[in-house]
Amino acid sequence: MLSRRFLATAFGAVSLVCAAGLAVLPGAASAAPGAHAGAVTGASAGASVPTPGGPIVPAVTPGHVSAQGPGQSFSSFSVAKASLNWSGYTVTSSKKFTYAESRFVQPAITCTGTKNTWSSNWVGLDGFNDTTVEQDGTAAHCGGPDFTTPVYKAWYEMYPKGSVNVFTVQPGDTINTAVSFSNGKFTLTVSDLTSGQSASHTAACASCKRASAEWIIERPELCTGTSCFLTRLADFDTASMSAKVRVAGVSAAQGIPNFRNYNITMVNPTSGGGTETLDTAGKVGGDAFTATWDALGSTVPIS
Repeated sequence: MLSRRFLATAFGAVSLVCAAGLAVLPGAASAAPGAHAGAVTGASAGASVPTPGGPIVPAVTPGHVSAQGPGQSFSSFSVAKASLNWSGYTVTSSKKFTYAESRFVQPAITCTGTKNTWSSNWVGLDGFNDTTVEQDGTAAHCGGPDFTTPVYKAWYEMYPKGSVNVFTVQPGDTINTAVSFSNGKFTLTVSDLTSGQSASHTAACASCKRASAEWIIERPELCTGTSCFLTRLADFDTASMSAKVRVAGVSAAQGIPNFRNYNITMVNPTSGGGTETLDTAGKVGGDAFTATWDALGSTVPIS
């Protein structure tokens, strides 16, 4: 069964919930796994609640191997992955991860009036082979009454608790995102180095395994009432993300090639039973990679 998202502060029309002081706050309780949180108080039953971030939703395509489920061994899986919601890179290690960081320029998205069009850039720990994710980044969507107005926000999330929007960003801003673990707690920090805005959140998580680290461009999930779906992928043209990571017992940060790494391609199901590529992550050069938008895709129901 595919993962679902839970409580979230909302963009667009649902931003009125935030203005009323009803947004999810750090430490707020999340819904139980597999259930939707009706407690996004004040949102109408028909409002779409966006929730960037969350575990990988695997897909199987020729030349790729589906990402493994919880408890499965890494040893039988190739380094090429296909996903319905992620593109980018993830790394695994026999040692637990203590730090992941990325710096990127916020991509400008092109909005042509298509509803439910989003993209999100983030860094995180976990979510590749387990059901928690400790993550932060930015999200962009096509808003306004005719869906032609780009909207950009920074956020953090201790999934399955909901994403929390922290400040507005602008296309072209340099963003730095980091997730660290020390003394039993995670610290999530997202900074706009261009505007000087920054937000940090610290939380404990006994069930978080620190089994993977990732640098991801994602199309998030929207929920309306009891129905959830993956959005279309906003046209961001290209985006470059740097990548640094540390594991327990090692003081120096290292790059993606120092670990077993997985190049993830985002795909969309087609009516003929195949898939189309939405986003392709290129090879790692130095400590960074570039992802290229390929197609808008369609919304995909999550069951």
